[in-house]
Amino acid sequence: MKLLLIDDDTIDRMNAKRSLQQPGLSTEITETASAEEGLKLALNQHYDLILLDYQLPTMNGLEFLITLRSTDTKHTPVVMLSHSDDDELAISCIEKGAQDFITKSEVTASRLMRAILHAQERHKIESELRNSRELLRCLAEVDALTGLANRYMFERGLKHALPLAERQQTGMALLMLDLDKFKNINDTLGHPIGDALLQEVARRLQKVIREGDLLCRLGGDEFAILVHNLENLELAERLTQRVLHTLQQPLNIEGNSLSISASIGVASYPDCATDTTQLMKCADIALYRSKDSGRNQAHFYSKELHDRIQKRLELENDLRGALQRNEFVLYYQPQIDTRSGKISGAEALIRWQHPSRGLIGPDHFIPMAEDLGLIVAIGDWVLTEACQQFQHWRETFNAIDLQISMAVNLSALQLDDDVLIGNIEDIMYKYNIPHQYLELELTESAVSKNSALSTQLLQALSDRGITLAMDDFGTGYSSLLQLKTYPFHVLKIDKSFIQASSTNSEGEIYLQAINAFAKTLGLQVVAEGVETAAQKSLCEKLQFDRMQGYYFARPLPAAELEKQYLLPA
Repeated sequence: MKLLLIDDDTIDRMNAKRSLQQPGLSTEITETASAEEGLKLALNQHYDLILLDYQLPTMNGLEFLITLRSTDTKHTPVVMLSHSDDDELAISCIEKGAQDFITKSEVTASRLMRAILHAQERHKIESELRNSRELLRCLAEVDALTGLANRYMFERGLKHALPLAERQQTGMALLMLDLDKFKNINDTLGHPIGDALLQEVARRLQKVIREGDLLCRLGGDEFAILVHNLENLELAERLTQRVLHTLQQPLNIEGNSLSISASIGVASYPDCATDTTQLMKCADIALYRSKDSGRNQAHFYSKELHDRIQKRLELENDLRGALQRNEFVLYYQPQIDTRSGKISGAEALIRWQHPSRGLIGPDHFIPMAEDLGLIVAIGDWVLTEACQQFQHWRETFNAIDLQISMAVNLSALQLDDDVLIGNIEDIMYKYNIPHQYLELELTESAVSKNSALSTQLLQALSDRGITLAMDDFGTGYSSLLQLKTYPFHVLKIDKSFIQASSTNSEGEIYLQAINAFAKTLGLQVVAEGVETAAQKSLCEKLQFDRMQGYYFARPLPAAELEKQYLLPA
């Protein structure tokens, strides 16, 4: 047993040492008469116990204990020795961290050994309690997966940060961060890979934040950074760039090469808000903007941004009930046969007749419907409405031998719906639509996002005689591969190529190449975005199969399309 004896009285030290020199008891005693030297020894060496005289020349026992406990992480047990038998003094010493208090008149071998053993046992219990408290603190304050501060610590840190910034007359910023499309990693590679990815993200973020800033994991793939002592917003902007850059570096997780990016929203105090609730709201709005703008970027909160996000949230709320309130309508844009100049098909295009905002185009609400999980129900409605209208045209205009197709757009998310084929079959059967007259359009980007299951689904549709069209051809990155993988019958060339080629000879050569390539594969070609007579002439010169665009007609209500294209002249 290693003991440290601190006592300025030589006789008392000798008496204590003699009491400890008993047969069968192995002790190694270091002694000193100085409080300062005793503190130095206690802090720099390991001792099983300290025997401390209460009254030392330069400080008393209470002062010694306060100094020791403030710096000694080992919490070495202490037995206080004193000539006084004052009970209040004894209680004060124990409250300040001593394990026992005995008077020097009681120092006998048995009494001292009992005190030492009791002190060690009490120290053991106190250590276990401290460890338990530390464990509970960790559970309460630390994220178990990443080791970062958790949501509780974030909320506590934010609560104290604003008053501190106000007192110190400095700024601060809150960065809210979401990993982009993290759910896809969990769904495809499993949660263990996802957890390992989150741990690596936490390590990378820790390397780029400043000392003193607080990095927290709020849950899932959400992180937050509290930036203290912010002199100007440029510092926060540089931090966001460091975060974006470090996350863009490739990751290797258990043999899987992964790419990750993040969306970040930034709000600062006092520019954006002066209380914690508003500051978090502002950062959330900025984060929302980053996601809405394409992800992998950071946005700073502004009043203009707040108003725009507020309008979007209101629109989202209205969109949730639009289908039940029967607010959607279909418009139809004719497709013209290049050779005959007659209508050969119509594309059904959805519009939202909003009760207060008027007619809203699909670009403004279809992405929103996909985010909200409404697109499958809306897609079913479009297909039903289009087929019902098509049945009416076939029955009404049968006398003129109507031979046109009906084109309907499919969302990428509809390809994940395992009842899609059954729904299509039921609707076509209900309205007596032959398979060869239905054309389903998918964009390049929609196809590239889907799995082998989607390939099987599209093949099943093709096997039933349904025509598949690749829309916006030329705007993606893997068109040739997709034409090999998926059973498309029609290419719809994106309008940007048609509009550019009418004034650009290189564009015309490009269109010739697309047309020749498509014809080699046995595909029909539809030119979208035809708006001028020159563009129409170019399509006829290149011998595309169909044309579509404002030159012929904008998307029209069904009755208007009938009047212009289906009724006999």
